[in-house]
Amino acid sequence: MTATTTRRKALVADLALFSVAIFWGFNFVVIKNVTARLTHTVSAFGEGVVAATLLYLFFRYVTATLIFSAIQPKALIRATRAQWGMGGLLGGFYLTALVVQTIGLQYTTPGKSGFITGLSVAMVPFLYWAVARRSPGWFQALGAIVATIGLGFLSLRGNLTVSWGDALTLLGALLYGLHIMTTGFFAPKVPPSTLAVTQMAVSTALLLVVTPLVAHITLALGWQAWAAILWTALSGTIYAFFIQSWAQRYTTSTHAAVLLCFESVFAALSGVIFGMDTVTWRMVTGASLIFTGMLLIELLPGAGGENEAPAEALVPIESGDRERAAGPGSDQGRSGR
Repeated sequence: MTATTTRRKALVADLALFSVAIFWGFNFVVIKNVTARLTHTVSAFGEGVVAATLLYLFFRYVTATLIFSAIQPKALIRATRAQWGMGGLLGGFYLTALVVQTIGLQYTTPGKSGFITGLSVAMVPFLYWAVARRSPGWFQALGAIVATIGLGFLSLRGNLTVSWGDALTLLGALLYGLHIMTTGFFAPKVPPSTLAVTQMAVSTALLLVVTPLVAHITLALGWQAWAAILWTALSGTIYAFFIQSWAQRYTTSTHAAVLLCFESVFAALSGVIFGMDTVTWRMVTGASLIFTGMLLIELLPGAGGENEAPAEALVPIESGDRERAAGPGSDQGRSGR
């Protein structure tokens, strides 16, 4: 393979990853809209946002799992008990994060949700430090401080309180951080496709158990809701997984991580375009600081000369899908993810 061909493939890989960030960001708007529609639907049964969220995720996960299993049947069939255990733990972290984030999205804007969710990147080095007892380094500490100041600009109100939606989203970011960190330990031991499909399958099984207890299962959701379910399953999960799996053969994990950070930028842009976000100086300042903090953590070396968060952990799995990491090149989404 010539140097020109290698550079061309690296450029195509970077552009493909950038398209994943665009889809994930746009999906914050899609998910907020479909959950609002389903909230109206389930209100006929005396149910609310939690039921609508679980109903949406239930159908999305069933769709994504069936499609992925059909495309990668060996990944599901050949998974060992240990791999199912690792996938199950990661799936539990991810599903909980996605549920909390999606509920929070109904009480905040896509832009704020995207940037607050992005704080999971700032949390990972410190969660890793807490578990592995390895210092994240000065640059990572600086990035976390800058991102936290940005969160203050973005979310703190005049009485120094945080809205319910922002608080839930921040909790979701913490859970995403735990998921990303844990993925860093498991990813080297399990093929990416196996880790992805076991997470999806376990998450689907959990939703099959929990959703009927909370929501009335109905297929009469309207074509808009079904279109959103199919779109987010395909773009936020299936497309993102295969693009990352292919692209990271030709680009670096740092390139991938930085490009996927643009998810939050496109969440904000989509929110503004569709009238769900308003551009204010607080939003611009807070978002800029959070994004700067994310880049500091991703690009600058940690203690010992490299970022302590494993590279495999820096790529999301699925979300708005931040459907945010199953291993190198996997998606399950943050929500936009």
